[in-house]
Amino acid sequence: MKKFILAFVLFASYSICNAQVTVPKTVPSVKDFIKPPAIGDIAKTTGGIVDQLMSKLSLPKTQNSPLTSAISGFLGKKKDIVGLADTNPTSYLSKFNPLQKGLFDKLKGIMGASAFTKFLGLKPSGTGAAGNILSNLFF
Repeated sequence: MKKFILAFVLFASYSICNAQVTVPKTVPSVKDFIKPPAIGDIAKTTGGIVDQLMSKLSLPKTQNSPLTSAISGFLGKKKDIVGLADTNPTSYLSKFNPLQKGLFDKLKGIMGASAFTKFLGLKPSGTGAAGNILSNLFF
């Protein structure tokens, strides 16, 4: 009986650990490359992104400042490499992917797992991706 209970507890623990939300493991490759949108004024772009995330994810106002800080830092670093997207997409992706992973890790910590999962569902796709301000975080 003890072995059965131990096996059940181990299985339940394993299941719970695997149920946690993780950052997507799929890394964009050159064949899936989507040209990133141009970043104009970082403060204005950051404000627009944070406003959308706050409203679409129903986040509390206390998360506004940490989100602004994380996204602003990411966009500042991304602006330095976005020119590579035109000349060398492979180099752009090799620099962008670690930046994005770092941002997503921060966002997951700020938002929590549930809101982060909803955030991932907001990823723009298709023809509307270019005009969506959230594209700055995904491409």
